[in-house]
Amino acid sequence: MKTPHPNRAHAGRRLIGEHLARPRRIGDRFVAGFVLVATAGAAVLAAGPAASAAPSTDAARSARLSAATPSGLISWSEVPASATAPDTRTTFNYASVQPGATITDHVAILNRSNQSVAFTIYATDAVGTTAADTLILMRSTQTPVDIGSWVAVAGHAGQLRTIIPADKGVIEPVRISVPRNARPGDHTGALFAAVSFNARAKNGAVVSEEHRIGVPMYLRVTGPLTLGLRVEGVSVGARSTFSPVGSSATSVTYTVRNTGNVRLAGTALASVSGLFGSRSTGSKPLPTVLPGDSVRITVMPGSLYPFGSITAHVRVAPNAPRGGIPLAAPLAAVTGSASLFAVPWALLVLIILVAGLIVGLWQFLRWRQRRLGETLVAVADHARKETEHRLLDQSGKSSSGEPQGKA
Repeated sequence: MKTPHPNRAHAGRRLIGEHLARPRRIGDRFVAGFVLVATAGAAVLAAGPAASAAPSTDAARSARLSAATPSGLISWSEVPASATAPDTRTTFNYASVQPGATITDHVAILNRSNQSVAFTIYATDAVGTTAADTLILMRSTQTPVDIGSWVAVAGHAGQLRTIIPADKGVIEPVRISVPRNARPGDHTGALFAAVSFNARAKNGAVVSEEHRIGVPMYLRVTGPLTLGLRVEGVSVGARSTFSPVGSSATSVTYTVRNTGNVRLAGTALASVSGLFGSRSTGSKPLPTVLPGDSVRITVMPGSLYPFGSITAHVRVAPNAPRGGIPLAAPLAAVTGSASLFAVPWALLVLIILVAGLIVGLWQFLRWRQRRLGETLVAVADHARKETEHRLLDQSGKSSSGEPQGKA
């Protein structure tokens, strides 16, 4: 890709200064939510980990990031815009787009620093979500193959590099060209504004560090839509306790898989039951699950006494994500379960110790009784022998002392 000289104005680019004050006040008041804060807090190499994106809030309207660089503090924002000014959107969201269609939009990059900054603007794909409802995005070194590859900024596919003067902003045109063979359903990605610089690590090595923020991109291609979630891989655990009569903390881990081609969220309820009662997490929000992706979730329903079978039950009620397209009809809930045979090990160890103590004491008493019997027999035998010896001595004396008869 040919990159234009950074000091030249791009085709369709609009430099804004008069609009910078208004978004700054709004940005100070609202923290980015739906906006993707996919930034490395520490130094990362070019092949660093995939970025993650913060969950959304209704109040969020733009992303803002400050980064300490070798040249000073850099602060900037990214927000959807019209051709003339930033607007109130929090995402790039397009519904019912025909395959082969072209969408034209705009993005505003606002440099709030007191120095000129070189920015890299590019789109990428989302590869999943986390249990905390954050988008997982491709690394900057990975090539997008879905919605990220459909985006061109200021007429340039791939990455666009531009320098924005201090306390100024630019509005760049964004074109999304949907392929004619695009898969029906939802496509998710993000449009990033990134700052890169070299930093020195503690070991003295020079590493390339990138800080980036972005705005999520949601696009639904028309065609046959399939909606469905599945609960799989349910497992239950009971943590051991040192108290023989104490309860064990239980955990339930399960996977929610999106088997359709539409983004889905929902509510999930996990519970455990056993011989001594049941516990439940109550209804909890489910993170958004992208088509074909899955989310692994672990919850702690409560404590049960660990004896006998403990069964976990998971019930997920699907619905549309917040801010997404409502479902035409409610989807049926899906369930999953798993069991565990719990053993009260602390009580079992205590029983073994008490039984061992009782057996040991009984053996000791038997040994004492046996020793006492042997002692008594020995004493009696000794007394008998002493008596016999004394009687023999007395008989001998009597025989030798008998008077002689007179002649």
